[in-house]
Amino acid sequence: MTKHEALRVVRQAKSSHIRWRAYVQAMLAGMVIETEQAPLHHKECQFGQWINREGFSAFGHWPLFHDVEYAHELLHAVYLLLHNALHENDQARVRNIGEQLVAISYSLVEAIELLQEEIHSCEQEVF
Repeated sequence: MTKHEALRVVRQAKSSHIRWRAYVQAMLAGMVIETEQAPLHHKECQFGQWINREGFSAFGHWPLFHDVEYAHELLHAVYLLLHNALHENDQARVRNIGEQLVAISYSLVEAIELLQEEIHSCEQEVF
């Protein structure tokens, strides 16, 4: 894939994560969402699928990519805690974990943006 295509694909992956976060925030606000909209497992969401397929094949040798991958896995681990707190109806834990989840999500977006900058500044034209 060309640099231009790589940047486009990373932007799309970032958008899919932001959409996932919006569904989780809607769930926290009391809305009912489908499991497919905010999958629990990090390999089931669209962003996780990108990481394990296109992302890994193109950038798996970059340390920054592994930072993105780790942040994403951590996000889903915290999401599982949130999911459990919701089912236990522990509103104090839900608020606390929800805040942590959103903060991790913003950190993940920042890491994705760093990856975009790295791709943009890279002399390599084909990935």
